[in-house]
Amino acid sequence: MPTEFSNEPLTDFSKEENAAAMRAAIEKVRAQLGQEYPLVIGGERIHTESKLEAINPANRTQVVGKFQKATKELANRAVETAYKTFQTWRNTSPAERAALLFRVAELIRSRKHEMSAWMIFEVAKSWPEADGDTAEAIDFLEFYGREMLRYAAPQPLIKMTGEDNHLEYIPLGVGAVIPPWNFPLAIMAGMTAAALVTGNTVVLKPSSDAPTIAYKFFELLEEAGLPAGRRSSEDALYRFHRLERSWLAHQRTRRQNSAGTVVDQTRDRRNGWQGRDHRGRRR
Repeated sequence: MPTEFSNEPLTDFSKEENAAAMRAAIEKVRAQLGQEYPLVIGGERIHTESKLEAINPANRTQVVGKFQKATKELANRAVETAYKTFQTWRNTSPAERAALLFRVAELIRSRKHEMSAWMIFEVAKSWPEADGDTAEAIDFLEFYGREMLRYAAPQPLIKMTGEDNHLEYIPLGVGAVIPPWNFPLAIMAGMTAAALVTGNTVVLKPSSDAPTIAYKFFELLEEAGLPAGRRSSEDALYRFHRLERSWLAHQRTRRQNSAGTVVDQTRDRRNGWQGRDHRGRRR
């Protein structure tokens, strides 16, 4: 059983050893700038003719990473593959899914300055802002893992004479995750982790201004064993760098997560999408 949740400490860069560690991480990341990254669908690395470059906004001549733009066919394929994987991922035990998040949190913690350095280059964050973003990502992973264990435990119910009632939370299906650029690690990781730990699968479309840090997070998920205990040829997460309307409109896309909004999409022939935002207002 994990310990009680506590927030990840922020780094004090007034201490020379911390500042030196960040400078070293920045130089390590600088040596990796400009690499090309693939789309990933079901474990397959895919390259397309159309490319997207992530540029350092503080140095417009500096390419942080090169990425693939998805076609309509690839977007639909990702949703269908995520739906197929959902049939097995949903049955993975809550304890296994929570353990995955805890392992990813530990990996980020061990490379904290390196993850921050990617954001310093990709979205021109200051050292403290990048460090806070990384710490918040760790917090999301640790907190959501603990919450999954709490939701998976027996829930308190009003006892009724002659009745034996049971409450169980169930996953919904494929979710579209569309994070913003301004918290490119924390919000992206939080929305993705929340969906995965609750037994859903994810099609992730990171911000076009910050796809590199999203790919680095994806690599940590793979390193941590996503999907836990399932076939290595199938992933519960699929990555994209270009949003296609067909992807969100796909009949298998059950949920859409963007900054501050969760929409439960149910298909209706007359009214299109129906759902409510995070305050319960109808969309």
